[in-house]
Amino acid sequence: MVKQINLTCCILLLPILIFCQTIQPTKHALLFAISEYPESGGYDKLSSINDIVHISKSLQWIGFEKGHITNVVDKKVTIQGIKDAFANLNSRIKKGDIVFIHFSGHGLQVQADRANRIDGYDECLVPYDAVSPEKINNTDSVLMKKEMDKYLRGHILGDLLKKIRSTLGSTGDLIVTLDFCYSGGATRGANKVRGGKAPLVFKNFNPSISKHSDSSQLFKQTLSIQQDQQLSPYNVFSATRPEELDTETKDENGKAIGPLSYALYQSFKQLNPNITYLSFFARIQSMMNMMVQEQHPVLEGNAETRILFGGKFIQQAPFFEINEIISKNKITVKAGTIVGLGNGAKIIVHKAGTNNPNAKIPIATGTVIASDNFMATVQLDKPINIKQTFDAWVFLTESKFTINPVALQIVTNPNSFSISEAKKIESSLESFPSVTLHENPDLILKKGDTTDSLIVVSNGYLFSEVPSALNNIDALKTKLKQYIQHQFILGLEAKTSDISMEVKLVPVVNGKADSTLLETKKVNGIYEFSEGDEVTLSIKNTGKKLAYISVVDLQPDGNINAILPNNNKNFNIPDSLKFRPTDSTYVFDPNAFKIKLYKPYGTEVFKIFVSEKKINLKDIATTQGTPTRGDLSVIETLLKDSYQGAHARGNEPADGTISEIIFRIKPTH
Repeated sequence: MVKQINLTCCILLLPILIFCQTIQPTKHALLFAISEYPESGGYDKLSSINDIVHISKSLQWIGFEKGHITNVVDKKVTIQGIKDAFANLNSRIKKGDIVFIHFSGHGLQVQADRANRIDGYDECLVPYDAVSPEKINNTDSVLMKKEMDKYLRGHILGDLLKKIRSTLGSTGDLIVTLDFCYSGGATRGANKVRGGKAPLVFKNFNPSISKHSDSSQLFKQTLSIQQDQQLSPYNVFSATRPEELDTETKDENGKAIGPLSYALYQSFKQLNPNITYLSFFARIQSMMNMMVQEQHPVLEGNAETRILFGGKFIQQAPFFEINEIISKNKITVKAGTIVGLGNGAKIIVHKAGTNNPNAKIPIATGTVIASDNFMATVQLDKPINIKQTFDAWVFLTESKFTINPVALQIVTNPNSFSISEAKKIESSLESFPSVTLHENPDLILKKGDTTDSLIVVSNGYLFSEVPSALNNIDALKTKLKQYIQHQFILGLEAKTSDISMEVKLVPVVNGKADSTLLETKKVNGIYEFSEGDEVTLSIKNTGKKLAYISVVDLQPDGNINAILPNNNKNFNIPDSLKFRPTDSTYVFDPNAFKIKLYKPYGTEVFKIFVSEKKINLKDIATTQGTPTRGDLSVIETLLKDSYQGAHARGNEPADGTISEIIFRIKPTH
């Protein structure tokens, strides 16, 4: 939560010929996945194969050739199998190439085999033949050592990666992604956890002598201390922090998938030519925050500010895949209302592999005639001659954002509502379009002594209290609408190529802004602040046009605060904030604008809206949608309409860019 305070070519010369040639890098991918763990090992089966199916497909979108993508799955993923795959890869790559390596499976903490480990554990991938801790006699040291050696420890992986880096050289690129528990939380619902077992340790292990580490330390020993300029730069994306569990989510077809894998798949759909690894990680953070809020992805490495894949990727316009060809004039699409494919949205269809839809004549155009959150039915203007769903892609030309109702469950037990009380509340909500009563809820309503509680199921946070919901249905409806708006804003994305701003949090110490301290607040790629810390904002117009900015704060408990602009009369800042394209960065004077951070603790999001038109989002936080003066921009109208109920929608494409800053607030001690 935040509180505003005191806001007073190289050329080769030969005797006869002159050659001018640039050797293009080759992109290689090595994807490991274990789904069918044997029952004898004690590990549950997973959906990891679905991870690499999605990742392989998305890598091909950005220029990885299918013949250069190697999958190593199930029985082949043993320590020796992994080493063999790395050796094969190393024999095929050359200096300056680009390598992407991914692991999906179970994760486990294993007692460290090196005395200098900070937390006493090695965070490990569980290979196919590894045996679960509960099936091993930890008093048999010889057996324990044998079984521990089956796990892929971080430093072993680090040694394998060092060889790859050496072959790639300083002009190469290496990115590693890890989608398993302890790769860097709480589980939720019935989704499967990729790990979660007790650590594998000897009987005499004493965890109290080890210190907790905020870093996964996976490659600290072997990679991050290497300053040798002959090694390639690298970045590692992990699905969780070292103490957290990795919870599977659902893909566009409702099938289980790893959250990091799905975030990668979605993020590769839209890449701008100058995106850095750090900016790419921010996109991963945002998507995972929507799917598994209690997981915190980790970024480690030595090349955060380097352009993704050295900029050597195909720039792909965002598109959607076809789910089913119902008839020659009707299709369903693997996306829905949350990305603007609401009823009435306009689309065009192109052959698969189209990078720039504006440069070609479409196969067909169409209109969305039915949709839900994740699927849309499209009526086409003319028959299309495609045989398979993967023969064509769908591009959005005019969006419609439909806001779907919140799923609510009323708790009935001796300590909460009686069955008759619950039925009375349900009856009062029957005609209310913003809510559905569901066995798999977003929110639960629990009765209290004086006030009732709306609790967010995904993370257990108290969203809001309602005084006697049984007798105050209107107050309950207001809170349900507020939750819908919070979730809607959190999921919003928009991008306009020439309208953008870079916004950062700047620590305030002794009343002064100190941007040099910002990096000290970064823990595994996420900015982390303690309760009581103070910050201000820095803003730089990185686009090509003069633009206005507005910032909204989304707390982990669901509340919404207006940051910029703000109604607070003590703010010594203009009501309309507009910035011209410039090389300089504007930092707010803390005497004029200062933000104090305090609980609720957890992951917080500043949603940043940039538009050519003046935007005013103050009222969505304070008066919840009260009409305001003037000609509202599309973004402003969209957000204000989001409070009006379950079927409000925006009628045009967003006229600006929407981005976010994600950070954590933790207790002082």
